[in-house]
Amino acid sequence: MLLGLCTAILSPLWANAQALDRSDPVIVAVGDIACPPSDQGHKQELKLVEVCRQMETSDLALQINGLSAVLTLGDNQYPAGAIEDFQDSYDRSWGRLKSITHPSMGNHEGLGEGYYTYFGAAAGSRDQGYYSFDIGAWHVIALNSNTECRIVACDSTSDQLMWLREDLAAHPSLCTLAYWHHPRFSSGRHQNNKVMSPIWEELYASGVDVVLSGHDHDYERFAPLDVEGRVDKLRGIRSFTVGTGGAHHAEFGTIKIGSEVRNNDTFGVLKLVLHQTGYEWEFVPEAGKLFTDKGKGRCH
Repeated sequence: MLLGLCTAILSPLWANAQALDRSDPVIVAVGDIACPPSDQGHKQELKLVEVCRQMETSDLALQINGLSAVLTLGDNQYPAGAIEDFQDSYDRSWGRLKSITHPSMGNHEGLGEGYYTYFGAAAGSRDQGYYSFDIGAWHVIALNSNTECRIVACDSTSDQLMWLREDLAAHPSLCTLAYWHHPRFSSGRHQNNKVMSPIWEELYASGVDVVLSGHDHDYERFAPLDVEGRVDKLRGIRSFTVGTGGAHHAEFGTIKIGSEVRNNDTFGVLKLVLHQTGYEWEFVPEAGKLFTDKGKGRCH
């Protein structure tokens, strides 16, 4: 009888907890996405069989229940982000999720004419390409590393870094995520991007929790790292490279300290559940592939 009474008392509380869990935003992130409509793959990678999977990866996102937002991690449309290619390739695949997409720009977007024309106000100001928004309990920041910061600077005296510092001060959220195209730390073909050091230093000092990037055509998860790339489980930033949106794969280079999981033969998307004080991640692979990566973390 006592057990039945306890169950009766706890059931509403348990149900309420489950309802709160279901209200936590679910987002998807991926970069290096759409081949040009006239191509069968990146011209330098035609020797690869598995290319141009933008439709398959967008199908994965469409199948996720309760999806709140899509974060693109740059190189949305190959080879140069022309508006005609956006309309004929990206739009037919990932464009089906355009209404909930928060993009970032990659080097294959060039100066961004087609990119800004296609995404409109969702891409931020044309002379910046960086912006922020809130989703659930999280503050989310899109930054611009296009052409490795030569178009919009990200050095220690740049307007972008000054804006970032002010934005972080104005949004002292417990949980914060930032994303851009060129990863600060990477074992992929392009390796570490030191030009992002001032940005990473500011994010680390402000207690940012998660950073997402593309550029290298692979999936890689790092342990939380400090500003020098050393593992720091107390205050470090956990980062993911998710350059698996469909264009093609590339080989790994020198494996960096802190690299925990790597894959370069599976297209797919990174799914994140943003809880009040933490997050869960899951790499969702294309149909027929077995690689995945799951885990959870707490905000600083």
